[in-house]
Amino acid sequence: MSTLAQRLVVARRGGQRVRADASTLETLSRARALSIQHEVVSALSLPVAGWKVAALPDGDLISAPILRDRLFESPAIICPGVYGLGGVECEIAFCFAREPIPGSDGFAREHIVEAIEGACAAIEVVDSRWASSFSTPRNAMVADLLSNGALVVGPVNRSWQDVAFHTLMARLGINGNSICQSTGGHPDGDLIGLLVMLANDLAKRGLVLRPGEIVTTGSYTGFHTANPGDAIVAEFDGFTSASVIFQQF
Repeated sequence: MSTLAQRLVVARRGGQRVRADASTLETLSRARALSIQHEVVSALSLPVAGWKVAALPDGDLISAPILRDRLFESPAIICPGVYGLGGVECEIAFCFAREPIPGSDGFAREHIVEAIEGACAAIEVVDSRWASSFSTPRNAMVADLLSNGALVVGPVNRSWQDVAFHTLMARLGINGNSICQSTGGHPDGDLIGLLVMLANDLAKRGLVLRPGEIVTTGSYTGFHTANPGDAIVAEFDGFTSASVIFQQF
């Protein structure tokens, strides 16, 4: 394993955050970042439970595995070692019933839709293993599993195809207070198109979306932080809410 991968594994297991020269992180290539990501996942020896994916305004697609020990069903209570810096985002996640089967030209929308079991409200808990916390270059975030701390998922809605994701109402609540509410707050809105992009990108890397895996697709309410003892709720029209409590130290 590379030094950076080793240090990220130690940090993930509860060690100190990883300090690295700014120039090292700034010059990290995407290929090297993905290699480190793979090394970290392999060293942790945990099953992949799903993925997080985002398509950025400049057209870049970034993704990372979510490991089994960081996937929780709502309502959940998670410890400080998991929520870390306490970032929270309200997201829609999709559960796959089967592995999508591509056509001759790769994956298209119909290949993804027919493989999906349903969709659910989710809270992504965002953390960083880098000492620079969230002020980290993009490829360094990719290496660190895209800063995933945990994913808390609500019950699956099997009538998801009736949902207008581009105009969906979302609300983030903390301790009973409404922190953010949005309508159509996702920066893209075409969540199925995002899943198509992910499936094709993974295929180029020799990877697939497997039955039972969860894919979360980015925030409707932006990035916020919660504190120890806080109770966080993600609500979406047409979905059962997802909730998590951050344990006190």
